[in-house]
Amino acid sequence: MRLSQASDFALRILMAIGQKEAPQTVDGLSKELGLAKSHVMKIVAQLARAGFLETTRGRGGGIRLGQSPHDIRLGDVVRLIEPDLGVVACLKPEPAVCAFLPRCALKGAMARAAEAFLDSLNTDTLASIITGTQMAQLPDEVRTHR
Repeated sequence: MRLSQASDFALRILMAIGQKEAPQTVDGLSKELGLAKSHVMKIVAQLARAGFLETTRGRGGGIRLGQSPHDIRLGDVVRLIEPDLGVVACLKPEPAVCAFLPRCALKGAMARAAEAFLDSLNTDTLASIITGTQMAQLPDEVRTHR
């Protein structure tokens, strides 16, 4: 299974926010993680709509976790961010042309594999991956090119 960059970015954003007490900003996260501000804004908005993050405007505002890190399961985050977990054409949202449809055992096997992948990710929480994870210092050229 292949995940999009958005899932990677979402998990890194949650990790960065989960490691700090103070509210974070889009600008700060963008610089700290070496990600484009537009990506951070889009992903933060998605995570906030789902309740993983809270955002507050104005002075003293910022971005915080919307749930305890013990309650944020990695598979749930990936399921939210990934628009298409179809690993074969017949599992994708758009209609598929296949000589074996509608009776194909591969479709069920691949659907179970995708679900097992997400179930496996759900055995970890944000809290479990934050433990023992430390933010690396990005080289200045990475920070300034985003």
